[in-house]
Amino acid sequence: MELKVFKDTIASYGGRWETRLELPVETEILIPDYLPAVFKIVKCLITPVVLQNRVSGGRWQSEGYLRCTVYYQSEEPGTRLLRTEQKFAFEKLVELPAGQYADGPAQVWGEPEYCNCRAVSEHRIDLRGAYILCAAVAVRRESELLTALADCGIEQYTRTMQGLQCAVTEEKTLTAETAAALPSTGESVLDITGSFAAGSAAPATGQVSVQGTLQIQICSQNTDTGELTVRSKDLAVQQTLELPGVTEDDTALVRGEVLACTLSAVDGAGEASLSVTWKLRVEVWRSVQHTVVADAYSTLCKTQTVQTVCRLLQKTADLTGRIPVTLDDDLPDAEGTVLGCFVTLGALCAAQAETHLKLLGKGTAHVFISDARGELTCYDKAFTWQPDGLWPGSTDGAWPSVGASVARVASSKNGTRLRVDLEIEISGALFQTQSFDALCGVELGEEYDDSDGPALYIYYARQGERIFDIARRYHARARDLAAANHLDTNGDPPQELTTDTACLLIPAAL
Repeated sequence: MELKVFKDTIASYGGRWETRLELPVETEILIPDYLPAVFKIVKCLITPVVLQNRVSGGRWQSEGYLRCTVYYQSEEPGTRLLRTEQKFAFEKLVELPAGQYADGPAQVWGEPEYCNCRAVSEHRIDLRGAYILCAAVAVRRESELLTALADCGIEQYTRTMQGLQCAVTEEKTLTAETAAALPSTGESVLDITGSFAAGSAAPATGQVSVQGTLQIQICSQNTDTGELTVRSKDLAVQQTLELPGVTEDDTALVRGEVLACTLSAVDGAGEASLSVTWKLRVEVWRSVQHTVVADAYSTLCKTQTVQTVCRLLQKTADLTGRIPVTLDDDLPDAEGTVLGCFVTLGALCAAQAETHLKLLGKGTAHVFISDARGELTCYDKAFTWQPDGLWPGSTDGAWPSVGASVARVASSKNGTRLRVDLEIEISGALFQTQSFDALCGVELGEEYDDSDGPALYIYYARQGERIFDIARRYHARARDLAAANHLDTNGDPPQELTTDTACLLIPAAL
């Protein structure tokens, strides 16, 4: 009689590939003659705008530009803050290690390494710096696992593995337009930023429909006092992405990023046209279920098994909502006046907290301050932020898929103390791996010689011992052991049973 072996190729989570790339910047920013000359550089920033991000053919390719922004003060009377920027293009192509990767965009984030700039002349600024661009790609592991065995007196312990797989990931750059109010008299627009607040995501056959809100912040400056005022403008957006293979039973995670905003005056109107370029990212997650053989033995002959570990992702936390953050610190200039503040955020990453896992993000509040002489400085206050919760596990088995943006920020002065209140809006989920033992091979050896052995054994079982393991020790069938001892299976396979401390009768397999 020959052992019948049934196999299937099963895809599982094979780990996380990450890279850190340095994007150096060395450029000159020329200020047009119609703008005031540079008296003092107040703040310079480097932020990435990723336009192309794709894994394909064992390579990760990224294209975009670094937005180099300089805030400066002129010699003109008052505390007016001026802004100029320069785009510095980049393109990166990275060969991935040998392995299997799904086509689509990687997870991309980053952090500034350094940024230095100086005024070379009244209308020329020299900027040098670097930005660290990070990317993560999930490795796909395919294993040929045993799903069933038959004949040759085989006893098998099967289990059902359940988890989630990312079926499709796609990014799309979009534009939206709306009307917006022009700055009031005596005000000028300093900057326009924005974020995306996810609403609903409805998968259907071959597509995902997304609704959300673009939250735009228009920062204006009073030309006399230098005070910064932020006005919000919400723009509802709806988009349908065609994604072959998607079904209505899938689950979609969405997040977005505002790339650029342009405010253009409309002739003869009291309003302006606000154009927003933004990027939408959709991840489609699918439930998977596999029945595999986790252990096996033969009642007739010696058995050699080859075992492996299969890891599937599980969603352990929904991470959607707002996180309040309050910063309180002494002002570097006790007599200074707080004009306004903006915040830059880093990505939310997994961090180890002893035996548990936490999610931790970094950020910096950039506070503009005017001293008694009207000279401007920027005070940077670094901080950390995190969603509530600790989860068992380690960073090795964690896959956070979370977007974060600043939904609200306000700064004030109380005596000599600075206070910054902000809300960070997050959207996404935390996935962690669960490991399953499974067999990828089995081989039968020489037959047992039980001709002179007893027909019945007595065994003193310890609490928690598995019936399957006891039966294997005596080359017996688990179902016969359960029946001989009147163990109630409650409809479950006898292999799943455990025992209390008891004396068991073990019949020999026939």
